[in-house]
Amino acid sequence: MLPHRHLPRPWRNAAAAPPMVLYQPPPPPPPMFLYPPPYPTTIVGVPPPYPAVPHPPYFGHHHPMMPPAAVHVQLQSVTAANFAAELDVIGSLLQNYPYVVVDTEYPGTVHHAPAGRRDSDLSPDERYALVKANVDELPIVQLGITLCDAHGNLPFVPDFDPYGYHHTGGGYGAERAWESVAFLRSQGVDFDAARARGVSSASFGAKLAEILSTAAAPRSGNGVELTWVTFGGAYDLAYLVKMLDGGEKPLPETRQGFVERLRELLGGGRLFDAKFMAENCGRADLRGVGMRSVAANLGAAMPAEDLPWLAGTKSVTAYSIHSILRLHVLSQDTAAGFEGIIDGLQ
Repeated sequence: MLPHRHLPRPWRNAAAAPPMVLYQPPPPPPPMFLYPPPYPTTIVGVPPPYPAVPHPPYFGHHHPMMPPAAVHVQLQSVTAANFAAELDVIGSLLQNYPYVVVDTEYPGTVHHAPAGRRDSDLSPDERYALVKANVDELPIVQLGITLCDAHGNLPFVPDFDPYGYHHTGGGYGAERAWESVAFLRSQGVDFDAARARGVSSASFGAKLAEILSTAAAPRSGNGVELTWVTFGGAYDLAYLVKMLDGGEKPLPETRQGFVERLRELLGGGRLFDAKFMAENCGRADLRGVGMRSVAANLGAAMPAEDLPWLAGTKSVTAYSIHSILRLHVLSQDTAAGFEGIIDGLQ
């Protein structure tokens, strides 16, 4: 709220124009501190992160923060040569940045709702059956992870490229999901390079599971409760479970079994789906639209337009959306009520 100002009285000369009272524009938002690689042990000139708090501050939904339209981030590419070291970096940051935002890329879907029915017509159990059928058949192409703290401070964004894509069943997956594969190629995904230098799901999942078990060390006194965030995360979380379970093991048969296995693999941390939160926060302009539109309508910071719209950049955008919803749109109690709800599987 602007401070009270004593404005001059209206001019008695009606023919003359009244004086203009100028207001100073608000100060720019604080910079977002990013940690570009390499990652030194001590970073000079960057203030320490805010301490984690059980309930982040609530600033009220009437005056949401409007971050800058674009945020410049360093996407750290991860291959078979450096994935172990980069996951160790993530592990070292989880204590201060326990919010883990994930997004995936995969070669489309080959199983769909029965003829004459839309996905929205299916029950949650039927939708999970479709997710399971697709994830069990088609491999992951890319995983993006963004870390942040309880106040939305962002350290860095690793952009993982698991081996992920290969022909299965005589090219069945590639042929039937061709449109999705073509889109990924148009965004810069090099499938030949992924085959040559990517990370196998088994290797990546095993190392990530090790990092998570160390970070969560629950109840040893040194552990931290992680908060996992997605945007429309049914497939993202299904692929995450697939990787953490070794890459080849089928997903659980039932939706309830999947949720239980997900909780177990993620160390029992909290889980939020920013798409479901946006759809049900009471704002009509956030319903029935995609991630970019939700971000734009919230005034969320987004990666620069010259970056490809893939898992890394989408995880940054999902982080921005969730942070604004949690800190500036929803009350603490309302935000907490969305815990554990996965869009599409609720």
